Amino acid sequence: MGADIRFTVARDPREWAALVAGSDGATGFHDLSWLRMQSDLYGWSCTPLIVWHGTEPVGVFPVLLQRGLLRRPASLPFPFVGPLVPDALLVRTLRAFRWWQVRHGVPISRFDLGPGVGPVAAGLTHAGIESSPERTYIVDLRGATPESLVAGTKRGARQALRAADRNAVEIRRAIPGEVATLLPQVLSESYSSRGVPSPYPDEIGERIERWAAGRDDVYAATALVAGVPAGVIVALAGQPVVTGWAGGTLRAHRHANPSTVLYHHLLRWSLDRGHTAVDLVGHVDEGIARFKMSLGATETPYTNVVSSPLPRGARAAALSVLNASTRLLPSRGSAPRTAPGRAL
Repeated sequence: MGADIRFTVARDPREWAALVAGSDGATGFHDLSWLRMQSDLYGWSCTPLIVWHGTEPVGVFPVLLQRGLLRRPASLPFPFVGPLVPDALLVRTLRAFRWWQVRHGVPISRFDLGPGVGPVAAGLTHAGIESSPERTYIVDLRGATPESLVAGTKRGARQALRAADRNAVEIRRAIPGEVATLLPQVLSESYSSRGVPSPYPDEIGERIERWAAGRDDVYAATALVAGVPAGVIVALAGQPVVTGWAGGTLRAHRHANPSTVLYHHLLRWSLDRGHTAVDLVGHVDEGIARFKMSLGATETPYTNVVSSPLPRGARAAALSVLNASTRLLPSRGSAPRTAPGRAL
């Protein structure tokens, strides 16, 4: 039962990066510096595990936990954080991870198997692991051209792109201070419009801007309406599939629909850099799903996993306590992980 799989804590960020880069399911959220920055921001503990098959390192398994006497899973406001291993070793890795949980006093762990991870639903049940389906929206850029990007959008999106000049909408790379200022405003407005508080602290923009400074694998752009900064978008571009983490525009500028142009600019930038796809990250509600599909995105499944070594009855009780303690944290679909314009 997973006896040929073992875990060690990553000591060399370069080894972690190489293993992530070699995985089909790699996302921007698997970047170790990203995970450590977010853990520092929220006060989580971050344990970056290297997965070994015999004497060979074959993947990574980031484990993010709340600090405290009870080692509870962190409530992440972004998806896809979970193991990256070869498909043939995934079920054995998950079984071995349950024993890791026993040894390290982690009764419940929650993580994702992203859209690039192979389907293993049958094996998950036999491994004592519970799973539930999630969905995200991905724009395939393979074989695309600038013209086909526009042609692949819905009529309303094409109208917004054509009207950009008339509405005085302009997109440019963000200058210092814009992500720090605009991102918290965009996130706050988007979550509050759904009746929940933003799970992101006020300093999220400043921390993102500081983390991204000098990196060429982070895309940050600002939308302007008549020369006034109206919104911002941030994407992680260290992997072939760009992770469109968060973005949108302020409600005061919604009449000009700058969000469609802002997101299309991300697609065009990703195409020009040679990326294979852009993941627009998650499903929030049908309105945001329609917005993402209007840009040419296709609904794509991924899996949320709850892993526990506890017997079934005790596991159900522990999950009940865990869910009660995190009910007010809008991080798993009750409010947007991203804030696209149709929602604002």
